[in-house]
Amino acid sequence: MAEQPAGERTEEATPRKRQEARKKGTVAKSSDLNGAASLLVCALMLPYVVSTLGQGILDALHSSILDPSKELDYATVMNLFKSLLYPAFISLGPMIVCLMAVGLVVNFAQVGFVLSGESLKPSFEKINPLSGFKRLFSARTTFEGVKAVFKMLLFSWIAFAVVAGQWGDLANLSYMPPQQAASKIGTVMHTILIRIAAVWLVLAIADYIFQRKQIDKQLRMTKDELKREMKEQEGSPEVKAAIYHRRRKLLKGGLVTRMREADVVVTNPTHYAIALKYNRSEHHAPMVVAKGQDYLALKIREVADQEKVPIVENPPLARVLYKQCEVGDFIPRDMFAAVAEVLAYVYKSVKTAKKSRPRAGVI
Repeated sequence: MAEQPAGERTEEATPRKRQEARKKGTVAKSSDLNGAASLLVCALMLPYVVSTLGQGILDALHSSILDPSKELDYATVMNLFKSLLYPAFISLGPMIVCLMAVGLVVNFAQVGFVLSGESLKPSFEKINPLSGFKRLFSARTTFEGVKAVFKMLLFSWIAFAVVAGQWGDLANLSYMPPQQAASKIGTVMHTILIRIAAVWLVLAIADYIFQRKQIDKQLRMTKDELKREMKEQEGSPEVKAAIYHRRRKLLKGGLVTRMREADVVVTNPTHYAIALKYNRSEHHAPMVVAKGQDYLALKIREVADQEKVPIVENPPLARVLYKQCEVGDFIPRDMFAAVAEVLAYVYKSVKTAKKSRPRAGVI
């Protein structure tokens, strides 16, 4: 298999780089999700708003006509204004609150809680005409333009399809009573809004998934960047202190206690033995819980046999793990594939054997 070029970004971004990008505001976000969710809320609440607002205004006008004021003064005008404003508040208030809540929920679901002032910092690139011209005709801008045209054509077709399906009734609106004609128009508009909002929501979800993939691709690292960051983290006093305390905790537990937590023991088969455990919900990588050479390796195999911990013979992997890892260390990234193969073999063997765990194997 040909080796990847040194400068090619083939590695997934580390949590540290993702956190730094997040502080700069580089997060996956689809503005379409806000628009689609808001339109869907408006479409769902539109019948309530129209009925409540219309009935309130009709009642206010009906009351003012049947019981007109004898004098036209400031108080009379304000009372009429309040009688018209109250229905609007009752009908539009809940919708406005729902729209605000949906906007907050959608934004928080996409990016979480992010406070970043990077985009507010002054930069010559923002006012440079050449940079602006490049952004105007960039691939991203072109994609957004094509996407906007596609949405406009799609939404127009949806509206046309609904109107065409109701064309027979719409053509006879002039023969209907006013209330029935208004109800028919409202039904058609409501159907158009619901269908457009549903289709837009599906497109917005697809756009958000695409944005996440683009951000992941943008944050990818080269092998040299990954190695350099790992060295920087290993040199951090906080990381060193955490590793030291983790090792002390594991060593205090005793060999038998540590072996009970192990998922597999990788052997040489006689000179080296390394016990690994992997909890996907707690650890980002498998951890070394015990290691030994010669006599200690024999002791680890004996305890593994007693505790029914699977033993896998893989001499190359055992030697590398023994040299590069200490008790309490997570395995290096370049060994993920080899260890994953061992764990997959163990899990498959355990599943096949069901109640009895395998005691030895060779891969």
